[in-house]
Amino acid sequence: MSPLHYRFGTGHGPVHRHASPADLDLPGGAVADRPDAVRLDFDGDGRVDDALWDSDGDGEADRALLDLDDDGRPERAFTDPSGRGVWNAPAPGGGGIRFTDVRGRAGSARADVDSDGDGVPDAGVVDVDHDPATRDTVADLDGDGVAEELLVDSAGGAYRAYTTSVPGSPRWDVLLADVDGDGAADLVVTEGAPGWVPP
Repeated sequence: MSPLHYRFGTGHGPVHRHASPADLDLPGGAVADRPDAVRLDFDGDGRVDDALWDSDGDGEADRALLDLDDDGRPERAFTDPSGRGVWNAPAPGGGGIRFTDVRGRAGSARADVDSDGDGVPDAGVVDVDHDPATRDTVADLDGDGVAEELLVDSAGGAYRAYTTSVPGSPRWDVLLADVDGDGAADLVVTEGAPGWVPP
């Protein structure tokens, strides 16, 4: 395993530099199928379920990922903008968003879009329908690492929104339609019902 370099500090006084073998491979990193993070207990809860992540593959940790609800998946990511090992700035890349494409195949996206304006990225741009001319978006609204909402970019830049009728299901089988064009969903159409348009 390659060593991963990182630092800790208080923002005042010395910065403590460390290097540890990378022992975790996180989705969305610069290099696939290679450990690029170090497991540790960052939030002090007694569980080694957090990580320092080298998302760009340069050998230096640039994200601190925290598993705040102890479910084994990171919900929040932070950076160290001062370079003094403080890790206090909210950042994209909280371990990725898992989703299923329209063909039922699993994928993951880097969370780099803030869909609800709270300052924490919770969505990512992907190609769910395998049309290279479109940019689709998956959103993890509850922070559990799994997409609950899909926005499919259709012709002309208009979006169709989908969700699932069964939490955790790989099928996007509910269409949220904006009939009056005001930007808000006002019609729910289940798969097979009149008005259904597949993703």
